[in-house]
Amino acid sequence: MHETLDEHKIASLIHLLEDEDEETYRLIYPQIMEMGGSMMPYILDAQDRSIDNLLNARLKELYQQLNLQHTLDEFRDWKLHNSRNLYQGLSVLSKYQYPRLELRKISEIINKIRQDLWLEVNDNLTALEKVRIINHLFFDVYKFRGDTKEYYAPENSFINDVLIRKKGNPLNLSAIYSIIAQSVNIPIYGVNLPRNFMLVYVEKLYSQPLNTIQKTDVLFYINPFNRGEIHSQNDILNYLKKIHLEPKEEYYLPCSNLITLQRSVNNLIKIYSNKGEENTAENYRKILKVLME
Repeated sequence: MHETLDEHKIASLIHLLEDEDEETYRLIYPQIMEMGGSMMPYILDAQDRSIDNLLNARLKELYQQLNLQHTLDEFRDWKLHNSRNLYQGLSVLSKYQYPRLELRKISEIINKIRQDLWLEVNDNLTALEKVRIINHLFFDVYKFRGDTKEYYAPENSFINDVLIRKKGNPLNLSAIYSIIAQSVNIPIYGVNLPRNFMLVYVEKLYSQPLNTIQKTDVLFYINPFNRGEIHSQNDILNYLKKIHLEPKEEYYLPCSNLITLQRSVNNLIKIYSNKGEENTAENYRKILKVLME
């Protein structure tokens, strides 16, 4: 991203986008793309003011590509410097889908739930007692629930939508639950369980990427999609047997935030492919490729 942009050059480039000559557009396009994400506010402003169909179409195309390029850069940076912050990773995904999203409003909801939980828990409580308090707050007070009616709705895969609608898929409900729990030092992490992303309560807090956690560190599992239902390790192993999968550690031990993001994006690829929105699915494949690098 460039630190400063030439306002006059930007105005001239945007004005030239009105030229009906396709050759002119092909010459301008790479110049705008080279300016990167810092061009996005100017493109949005031009869209808001324009009533020209050709200009609007070109501005839309440019904005979509700039947004994708910016998101890829954001995820590369997150992977390198801040993958311990699951909330930030999920926020990058939401900002890609909703470029005008004000993350401040979303973080305020998270902070409010965190403050309420902080007032209720203390170190004298057992792990189960702490989870009962979280469950009461999460499901009874704030009314979060699994979206069983529209399970494959894209909105269930974006943290901002889930926080506002109070319903989502297993992964995002689990992510929000764990983010809030960890913020008050409760060691709850995501588990990349096939078909139903869940949570695990372990002995203590660990640093990402969580690859030092052993089977003996597990206390129990939590299913936020079913109102925080508690499961034993045997329950999980029996479930894997039931669906004919080997009990690999990656299925029942905590997963890294990076794996959580990879699964979330993979879910979106499947959702949009099934909806026939292949261009959108392809863009999410590009995001997944960066997360898999």
